[in-house]
Amino acid sequence: MNPSHFRSPGYEVVRRLSAVAVALTAILAPSPSRAAELDWEPENTWVFAIGILEWQHPDVWASFPDAKPNRSDAQLVKHFRDAGVPDEQIVYLQDAKATKTQIIKSLTRFLEQTDEGATLIFYFAGHGYRDQKSRQTWLAQYDAGDKNGSGWNVRNVFELIENHFYGDRVLLIADCCHSGALCDEMNRRSDSELSYAALTSVYSHNTSTGNWTFTDSVLAALRGDPRVDGDGDQFVELNELADYAEREMAFVEGQKSMFTAAATFPRQAKLAPVADALKNRVGERAEALAEGKWYKVKILDVDGPKVKVHFVGYSENEDTWTSAKFIRPYSPKSYAIGAEVSVRSEDGNWYPATVRKSLHGLHWIHYDDYDSTWDEWVGPAAIRAR
Repeated sequence: MNPSHFRSPGYEVVRRLSAVAVALTAILAPSPSRAAELDWEPENTWVFAIGILEWQHPDVWASFPDAKPNRSDAQLVKHFRDAGVPDEQIVYLQDAKATKTQIIKSLTRFLEQTDEGATLIFYFAGHGYRDQKSRQTWLAQYDAGDKNGSGWNVRNVFELIENHFYGDRVLLIADCCHSGALCDEMNRRSDSELSYAALTSVYSHNTSTGNWTFTDSVLAALRGDPRVDGDGDQFVELNELADYAEREMAFVEGQKSMFTAAATFPRQAKLAPVADALKNRVGERAEALAEGKWYKVKILDVDGPKVKVHFVGYSENEDTWTSAKFIRPYSPKSYAIGAEVSVRSEDGNWYPATVRKSLHGLHWIHYDDYDSTWDEWVGPAAIRAR
C-alpha cells in the first residue's frame, strides 16, 4: 500500500473539495477615507465564480446536499456585489451551468473584457484530484468523468489568465483537495508579466476538508472580522488573512493552509476595515473540559467568570456557557525536527516517517521508504511517536 493522501477519482467521491481560485488586482491609492484606504477598488474588480455541489456523474463525484443551504461560495459572490463590484463584471456559474466547455468559453470571453488595472476574481468550488505519477491536478467541473483528462487541469487556469487577462495582479485562492497545486503552478511562472499570489486551504499533496472552514475564513477577512486583524490597526490585510486561515485550518481541520506571493505583489494590501472592536478572548482557540474529556472549542463570548464556547466539529446547538476554570489553551503535541514518527495514511495504515517541519500542531513529514513526492503535512491525529 502506498502512504499517500492521493486517491483515484473513485476515492475522491467521498470528499468535498471546494476550490476557490481568486485573481485580485490591488490598486494602491491612499485617502483620508477608511474605505478609500483599501488596496482594491470594486469598480476595477471582475469576479468569475464557479460553485459546484452536484455533478452529472454522481457515481464518480458525490454531491453535497448538506453544503447547499446558505452556501459560502454564493456568499462570497454576494459580498463582492454588495461591496460595489458592477453586475456586468460578475459571472457566477453554479452546478449544472459549470460544464467544462461553458467554463472555458465564458472565462475566455470574460477575461478579454478586462483592461489594464482590472481586478480579476476567479472562484471555483467543487471536487478535485491529483495524479501521483504525472503530478498534475485537475478540478472536476460539472460534467467531469472518471478520467484525468475529463477534468479541468490547473495549468489551463493559468494559461487562460496569461493569454486573455489584461490586468496586472492575480491572487489565486483555493479551498480544495490538492489546492496547493495553484501555489506550485504559480511558482513555475516567476517570469510572468503578471504579479501572482496564491492562498490555498491545503498543500498540493493533501486532500482537504468537506467543510466551508477555509472559505469562511476568506469571508471573515473581507467582512472586516476583528479576529483577523492581527496587528490591531483596524484594517484586515492580505497577510493577516493568510495567517488567520493558516491557524484556523490547523485548529479546526488539521490541515496546512498555504500562501505565496511574488515580490511585486503587496502582501500587506488592505482588504477591509475592521467592523467592530473585539471583546477580550472572543475568537480564542482553546480546549474545554466537558464530561471528563477535553474538546477543542472557540470562545464566542465572555461574561465575568463564565465563557460561552462552540465545540469544534459539533452543531451550534451544542454551544454552551461554562466556567473559565474549565478552559485551557490549545497546546497540540509537537515533535522535534528529525524526530522518527509513524504516520497514519488514509488507507488506515501507519508508515515510518521523519519530521521535517512543525507548525500549529501540524507536521511536514517525509516517509522513510518513499521519495519526496510523497512528503505531506499531517494533523495531530495522524502522527505518533515511533
